[in-house]
Amino acid sequence: MKKLMTLLTGGLLLAAVQLSAQSAASAKPVIITTDGEEIRAASVELTQSGDFRYAESLKDGSPKLSIRKNRVRWAWIPKPEEIAAADKLLTNKKYDEAATTFAGLVKPFGPLGWEPYCKLRQAEALDASGKQSDAIKVLETLKDYANASPRNEADLSAAYELLIKFYAKIKAWDKGLELSKKLMYAGDAAAVSALFARGDILSARASETNSQDDRRDAFNAYAQISLLFPKSSRAAEATFRAYQTLTVLNDARAKIFADKLKKDYPKSDYAKQL
Repeated sequence: MKKLMTLLTGGLLLAAVQLSAQSAASAKPVIITTDGEEIRAASVELTQSGDFRYAESLKDGSPKLSIRKNRVRWAWIPKPEEIAAADKLLTNKKYDEAATTFAGLVKPFGPLGWEPYCKLRQAEALDASGKQSDAIKVLETLKDYANASPRNEADLSAAYELLIKFYAKIKAWDKGLELSKKLMYAGDAAAVSALFARGDILSARASETNSQDDRRDAFNAYAQISLLFPKSSRAAEATFRAYQTLTVLNDARAKIFADKLKKDYPKSDYAKQL
């Protein structure tokens, strides 16, 4: 994980890249022990006591080996069918049922790398059913999450970003900005989420207080995504947000980002809004 950050246009430059969700989904189960050993397994499951049991092969008769939970730094398995089924509940707008289902999946699959994802989706379902305060409480339990890994880092970052958006809605500016700092010092997959979260909460506060300094800082965050992560799936949105922010600031540089949006992302929905 990259920790180094340098200054750019008054903001923070994060040398990082986003993980591909598709590559994570196709990866095999893995256990990383506390002494750094990597165990590539054909299957990994939890025992009733919370320890881990894994098999090196799916062939009949293949032995299953056990490892104590206090010897595991983190573990991960491909998305279980139960979580995929909960996803369908959320997609089908069965919000109460989805929230309850995701909450119930944290215990059996959380230690296998899926706690951030389940709590993120639970919070989305709660918010969709008008229970934003409950959604915030769920996401806040991830603030000191100790089992981040390259396999769930993107989900954890998305959960933090959503929490920051909730803080912006309830005008808890300081909480949001403090969490955005933590996100910036997280791993590689957090870079774009961190900058978006910072830009969004500064923009929200600027709308409330009309602070030009906050708007300029928000622009810096969006601009860094646009310039440093041009291949990100969110680069077009960031470029548009940078353009919007400069427009509000009556800054002539807005044209630079409008032109970049037209040139680099001509087919994006954001280019169509210019």
